This record gives sequence, C-alpha cells and structure tokens, in this order.
Amino acid sequence: MLLNFNLRYVFLLCMFLMLCQATLGYTLLSCSIVIFAYLFYLYKHERLSFVDGIFALSFFMNVWFVIKTAGNVYQYDYFNFYMHADYFVMNDFFVKNPKMYLSSVYFQPPLWGFIAGIVTKLMMLIGQTKEASFDFVRFVSLFAISGSSIIFWKLIKKFDIKENIALVGFAFYCFFPIHSILSGLVNNDAMIYFLMIAVIYLAYNWYLDNSWYNSILISVLLFIGGMIKFSALMVVAGLVVLILCKLMADKKNYKIILGQSFLMGFGCLLGFAWGFFLLYFDFPLVPPPQSNAFQDLSAVALSDRLFSLDTILVPFVNLRSGLLENNVWLSLIKTSLFGEWMWNNALFAYVLYVIGFVFAFIAIMSFFSLLKLKLGRDYSFNLFVIVLVFAVIISWIVFWLEYPYFCSTEYRYVVILLPLSLLWIMNWWQNISLPKWSNYTLIGLVALLVIAKFMLYLNTI
Repeated sequence: MLLNFNLRYVFLLCMFLMLCQATLGYTLLSCSIVIFAYLFYLYKHERLSFVDGIFALSFFMNVWFVIKTAGNVYQYDYFNFYMHADYFVMNDFFVKNPKMYLSSVYFQPPLWGFIAGIVTKLMMLIGQTKEASFDFVRFVSLFAISGSSIIFWKLIKKFDIKENIALVGFAFYCFFPIHSILSGLVNNDAMIYFLMIAVIYLAYNWYLDNSWYNSILISVLLFIGGMIKFSALMVVAGLVVLILCKLMADKKNYKIILGQSFLMGFGCLLGFAWGFFLLYFDFPLVPPPQSNAFQDLSAVALSDRLFSLDTILVPFVNLRSGLLENNVWLSLIKTSLFGEWMWNNALFAYVLYVIGFVFAFIAIMSFFSLLKLKLGRDYSFNLFVIVLVFAVIISWIVFWLEYPYFCSTEYRYVVILLPLSLLWIMNWWQNISLPKWSNYTLIGLVALLVIAKFMLYLNTI
C-alpha cells in the first residue's frame, strides 16, 4: 500500500500554512482545503489508500495543535532557543560578534539557531514582531514530525509485515500524542527525531544494497544532526553493529564496505566538530543548568526516582506550577502523552494514560522477540535495534543522574524508541497466534487513542 504524501509536498504545505498563519489567517481552513483537494485528486485517479487517510488526519490534528497552542504553550526552555535564534538575527547570521556566540546560546551547536533565525527573520520581513516571528519555528517542527511519519511508513514497507498490522501500527504511530507535542515546540527535538529515523531507514537500505548513495546520505545526515544536537549521533552505536554484520556477511566486498564506513564515520566526526571545539576550550558539551531550582530533584532519593508510585494516579505533570514526577519511568509515560502541561477533561486524559501503560507493557514484553524473530532479511537489524535501544536508554539514565532535574527525564530524549518499539511489536504480533478478540482489542486500542486525543485537545486547546 502506497503513501502518496512525500517529503517535498509536506514541506511545501507546511511553509504555505506558515505564510497563511502569518498573513491571511484561516490556517486550519486552508489546511483542510488543500488536503481534501489532494485526497480527492488521489481518489479520482484511483490512488487513494487507507494510509493516505491516516496520515492526512494525523497531520490535520498536528496543525490544529500547532495553531491553537502558538503563543500560549511554551516548553520550559523556550527562551533559551529564542535567544539562540535571536543571536543570528541580531548579528547578521554570524557575521558580527562571533565571540559572543558561546555565552549567548549556552554552548548549543549552531545549526538549529541558524535555521530558527532564518524563519524568524523571514516572518519579521512580512510584518511580524520578533517574538511572534520566532513562534513560527513550530512549522519547521511540524514538517519534521510529518516527515518522520512518511519515513516510518517507508521503513515499515521494508519488512514483511502484514498490511492490516502495518496499518494499525502506522496509525498508532501517527496519532501518538508525543508527535503533536513535538510539532508545537520551537526547540530542536523534532528535527533530531526526523534525522534519526531517516538515518535508520537509510542504514537498513544500505545494508540491503550496499550503495554509495545511501552511505553518502547517511554521512550528510549525521553531519547535519550533530550540528543541531549531539544526541543525533546516538544512532551511530547501532550503525557500527550493522557495519560489522555487513562485513561478516559480504567478505568479498569488504573494501567497498570499509570505504563506505569511513565515509559515514567522517560525517559523524564532522557532526561532532562543535563538540571537539567545546572540549578543546574546556567548555561543557551539555549546557550548565541555570535558574532550574523549580524542577530540581537532587534531594529525592534514587530509590524514589526509580520505584516511587506516590503520583501514579495523577496523569499530568505541570512544570511551572511545581507538579513534578519523581519516578523517572512514570515521567516517560506522562510526558509522552501530555508533555509538561495540565489538560482539561480528566476522563479522556485517564484513557490516554491507561493506553500509555498498555503500550509500555506490550513494548517491554515483545522486546525479547528480537532474540528469536527476524526483523528483516536476517538478524542483523535485530542487533542494530537492540544496541540502539540500550544506547538511548543508557544515555538517558546518565543524563538524569548527572543533571537531576525533572526535564532530564522527559520522553522527548528517548522518543526514537517509539518507532523502534512499534517495529518489533508489529513483527511479534504477526508471528504469534492471538485469538481474534485480542486482535480486535489492539485495533480498538488505536481507535480509542485517536478519540481520546481528539476529545482531550477539543477541551483544552
């Protein structure tokens, strides 16, 4: 089944909606007209599929979230990233005062500030204030999340997953609340997520066809990712394993494989160039915490951070009001569903909360299927996934241990686990014999997710 939406179309659509929001307004109406016209075109040419409908509806819900939360829902680090973009706007994009850069942006790699600065400057040129202009960076995040859905579907189609299971898994992916939340943020998390999924997709393609084209793209994306945020390079842990598997499986072409590997490694080194610069001058790779007393959890015992269930019945956190979550595992579930904010309509919030626990349980239980069931042509991609999962989780644990703040435990730092877990869940699902009622229950779970998310947003944003 073909997904007719592509990256170019979605990028142009996001830019069009950004201009609508900045000038004429009626952004939701414009989005509805454009998407409906495209779906009607596909229908008339007998190309419309269920996967197009799933993507279109999820895209519309993300646009709705972006527009309705703009200007009133902010991540705690909003002004850090505003300052990042403002530096480029005020200094003619690095032409003036480059020495001020480090102190201005808390040691962040420069590329995201550069991109955000371009958007801010363009919106200022059409009459928006600087503060309002920066808020339009959300449309770049919207593209990144939409693009990740397109690439995830392409990745699903690389594996022999039954069509009905693939549709259910894709729908769960598209409508999972973290995607709307990331679409509405101005920080670099959505773009890093997009780049990591793209590298995973290209890495598997490279493993299958051994092409220079894919290795060049991987190298470029690793460079771009590293220059936006160092965590993009976590995918290299799995990539190294895949390269080793490829060398063992195709010894005849080891020179070509080594050449391509060095090329990908070169992209990684270039991506970490900013990190080498910081290390050389004895600057921190991670910005030092500033004015974060309101979310400081250093006084909470490690046992409580791992096992406390005092707030398990409360589905939300509210960072600014001091409603935090000490338990790091509960923090993952809560922030994947609701972000850092309170929401209206407790009934549907609890429905989503329960779905979050069910999904976490299924993901953990089915993870061990990677030891038995092939994911793709052989077990190499299984190993890739296992290593990447542990790399992400270990990095996350080290992060919140070193920086004992609530924000360090949020799901956005491990969000790449969502597409990976759905891959092994779908593979596990089609290889076990479940009674019919179980299959219908899983399908119903996805439908309930969509309904609960819609009703929650309807009552809040």
